[in-house]
Amino acid sequence: MTTLSALAQSLRASMIGVADEFDREPERGSLAQFQRLLQVALDDYSRRRPLIVLGRLQLEAERVVYDCPADLVAVQAFDWGRADKARLPVWADGWPGRLPDMRVSRDGDRRVLYLMPAPSARQIGLLGSAASYRYRARHTLDEQGSTIPAGDEPLVLLRAQAEAMRELSISNTIKPFQVRDGISATPRNGTPSYLHTVLMEEFERRICQ
Repeated sequence: MTTLSALAQSLRASMIGVADEFDREPERGSLAQFQRLLQVALDDYSRRRPLIVLGRLQLEAERVVYDCPADLVAVQAFDWGRADKARLPVWADGWPGRLPDMRVSRDGDRRVLYLMPAPSARQIGLLGSAASYRYRARHTLDEQGSTIPAGDEPLVLLRAQAEAMRELSISNTIKPFQVRDGISATPRNGTPSYLHTVLMEEFERRICQ
């Protein structure tokens, strides 16, 4: 499992001469700029390949509002009672009826999980009050480790390189640069705008595989 500093070192090494553009005084020798680029890349990567997290609720009859995890981006699925319901015919005594759907809502200034319809006392009696659900979250990358699969670390590096080229292209630089792309370590040459296009095309192709 890699760390933010370790991946930032890899990013710096892969950017060859471009690193000098992000490695200036008074923070020369610091990894701060490369860490920032990685966090931007992680945002985009997480939108395409989110971290799937298992959440749990203790259900109460007729209660519709529950606490929402701080890292929740979107609900993936609410699994409570689905398997039991699928095994039973509609006329069976234990058939639970319509089960709640889960969505994210707001209660004042805080996000909440909203169940509609509310679970009934009968349903809780049949299915139990412990309910699991799955949700999408942003991956983490810090000094304690990372949730990025090892095989996808080069993909995050590739996206970070593309972000670096995007920032350089905004400054209207026409100076040619060379990078080793995050996937194959093959040298790429060109102006920042050209490299940004090439690297993003490669990222888009790989992230959809």
